[in-house]
Amino acid sequence: MGDIQSTDEAARIRAVLKDHPLGMSIKEISAAVSMSRNSVAKYVEVMATAGQLDVRPVGNAKLYTHSHRVPVGDLLNHARELIIVLDNDLRIVQASGSFCGFAGITRDTALHARLSSLPFPLLSAAEEQEMSALLAGGPTWKKEIRVAFNNGSEVFFEGRFIPTVLENGIPGITLIFEDVTERTKAMQASRERDRLLRTLFQIPSTPQFFIDRNHKVVYWDRALEILTGLKAEDIVGTSDHWKAFYSGPRACLVDLVIDGNMEMIARQFNGIRACTGGADSRYEYTDFFPDMRGGGRWLRVTATLIRDTAGNLTGAMETIEDVTGQQRPGFIIEKPGTPIDLTSGRN
Repeated sequence: MGDIQSTDEAARIRAVLKDHPLGMSIKEISAAVSMSRNSVAKYVEVMATAGQLDVRPVGNAKLYTHSHRVPVGDLLNHARELIIVLDNDLRIVQASGSFCGFAGITRDTALHARLSSLPFPLLSAAEEQEMSALLAGGPTWKKEIRVAFNNGSEVFFEGRFIPTVLENGIPGITLIFEDVTERTKAMQASRERDRLLRTLFQIPSTPQFFIDRNHKVVYWDRALEILTGLKAEDIVGTSDHWKAFYSGPRACLVDLVIDGNMEMIARQFNGIRACTGGADSRYEYTDFFPDMRGGGRWLRVTATLIRDTAGNLTGAMETIEDVTGQQRPGFIIEKPGTPIDLTSGRN
């Protein structure tokens, strides 16, 4: 009989049933469409299985009505989520268009394949075997799934695994994968910020600030507010941390450390020393800062690179220690001024 959705006979049966919303028997359909009862019986059985017709028993007869249900195939084709239906051998028997598009494969290629054999395995063979327990029924399972691509990108899905009875009565499993990449990465970033702040707060409570890789201030602590008179709300999110130490814009030690500009560090900061070896050395120097309020201060400045748990550079931290009271009295070079002229008083 071919594809029931494209045959004239099936179209005639659907048309006549639309005109009889209360339903018709095989005998009535046969008379209305001028087909034998045996042929009608075969068509309506296939159409009912496909979800195109509804059947309800009335005594010894069956009444067929035009189905108002949306066929499963249509639902799969319009679903945003990635949906897969597995049979009792854990092979794909239905797949949504969104899944095929994401996988970059045709529906024919997806059918009868296992999840562990896909170009990007959604589950390992061991996880597949564990999932087979759902064929016996039970509650829905959930699992977060990460898909990594060769170009380094990754996608996160929240998978729901639902015990299912297929149309032929055999057990199966429906898998629904929701793309939660944006939410997952936001949560990861939040956890990383929390970890970074915990790291910062575990360091002794001396004045300190933290800048990101773009030289924007991310953290400016209360001790530094007291020392410099600059509020965190005015500095965080800007690149104005220089204002705490200088009268005009210039790079601080933390800026040069994050840029890896060792030549400029050596040229700009006298007495600079690396406290630890390697590329992530902690740099430290002591100098007088004449532009700071109160007539200037002696500061011991330390700059350290900060990395996340994966080893990626996230920024750098500068710690400030006021050592003015520890310095021996000496000459301080102030800003150039007008020389004192004593010759004007001569007679």
